Amino acid sequence: MGVEDDQTDAEAVTPPWGEAGRVATLAAIAAASKFYLNVLNTTTIVGVERFQQAALDRDLGQGLLTVCNHTSTTDDPAVIAAMLPWSAFAVERHLRSVRWSLCAREICFRNLPLRHFFSNGQVLPIDRGRGTGQAIMGTAAALLAGGAWVHVFPEGHVGYTGKLEPCRWGVGRLVCDATVSSGRDPLVLPFYHSGMGVIQPRHSTVPSVGHSLHVAVGQPLDLSDLTCNCGSPDHDQQQVWKGITARIREALQALEKECPPNVNQLAAGEKGHREPSPQRRLKSEDPVLPRSGEA
Repeated sequence: MGVEDDQTDAEAVTPPWGEAGRVATLAAIAAASKFYLNVLNTTTIVGVERFQQAALDRDLGQGLLTVCNHTSTTDDPAVIAAMLPWSAFAVERHLRSVRWSLCAREICFRNLPLRHFFSNGQVLPIDRGRGTGQAIMGTAAALLAGGAWVHVFPEGHVGYTGKLEPCRWGVGRLVCDATVSSGRDPLVLPFYHSGMGVIQPRHSTVPSVGHSLHVAVGQPLDLSDLTCNCGSPDHDQQQVWKGITARIREALQALEKECPPNVNQLAAGEKGHREPSPQRRLKSEDPVLPRSGEA
């Protein structure tokens, strides 16, 4: 069962406002993110050199897949922007030093202004319910296989419990498809963060100040014992994808132990919030990967 479209979708990856508009959008997002995480709040990153080397100085043609936990609707781009130097946004030219991400079409692409903004911000529209075989997953895999940087949240939605939630095997398929297409494994780099649930808590529209964000960057994952089975007719591909996903989750769980605990935003003691409207509840789910049961 292959991806519906194994070629990069030119429309999805072409900035509507041109190259200058794309760079300006990315720089504006980075400025806002850095200001509220590095100035209005305090950010501590363990392993930032490893992260920046992977993002900015990896081998030519080497795709990068970063994965992390998801605790607020602004984790991406805010946390990632705080981890990169200004030069990554000011001089980016080859789609390598700024990540590509995924967001549900009905949330980030529901009207023309939003579609243009998120497209310029290097976000790809994913369709809820269409599974891992949808064409945009092929686009993400093609970008990864071609040496670009793709970021995903393996949990597939914002988790408010304070704990890492089960991961969806769409991330495993993404690794496999990129490996089969390029003939080499992408660089897979996990990191874990804590504090965004306080800085940008559930239901909030404006970030709070005076708090701390802690980020732990792990080691690149060696998945070669699993990716060697990608595309093999002798192996159940869903089991291969699930095996890769399980390995990624194990790495995130190890990093979770190195960070201060995230707050449980669903705690019974949470007060002062009305039950969100259906539209707002949809936004809070923020799915970035198809559900694990969707093939």
